[in-house]
Amino acid sequence: MKKDKITKLASMMLICFVSSVVLSQPKMPVNESLSKQIIGEWRNVFLKITIHHQNKPTTTMEADSSNWDARLGIKPIRTHFKEDGTYYSEYINLKDSIAKRPTGTWNIKGDSLTMNQLTPDKSSYTLHLKIDNNRATFTGVIDFDGEGITNDEYYGIQKKFR
Repeated sequence: MKKDKITKLASMMLICFVSSVVLSQPKMPVNESLSKQIIGEWRNVFLKITIHHQNKPTTTMEADSSNWDARLGIKPIRTHFKEDGTYYSEYINLKDSIAKRPTGTWNIKGDSLTMNQLTPDKSSYTLHLKIDNNRATFTGVIDFDGEGITNDEYYGIQKKFR
């Protein structure tokens, strides 16, 4: 009987210890500064993607204000980050019509922005974010070529429009 009580007490102490260790682990803080700075409309000004194909050589694609329309066949993408944690992006074709308008949610932890696209299809991207003087730099690894493998290097610069 005494042995059962000691075993229970030891188990409870172990659970309390493990719980306190887990709960005391530092969590990535929400970056209030970046979260406040990102609210508004952002437009792409530079994009560089290094695409790692499964069965072809690696290629790099770059676009900036001098060649954006010709390289991508659309105007620079406009992304609107809203205070309620939602966003939408507008892909405007060369005839000034919206060709695509993905929507979803966003959040920032530390220096990482996570965008969870909900429409037109579901996907998620996490990119490192730096904002300086209304200019944002995004870096990370995504699946740009749609192979189902997150292995394409993304580097983008956006400027805050308003």
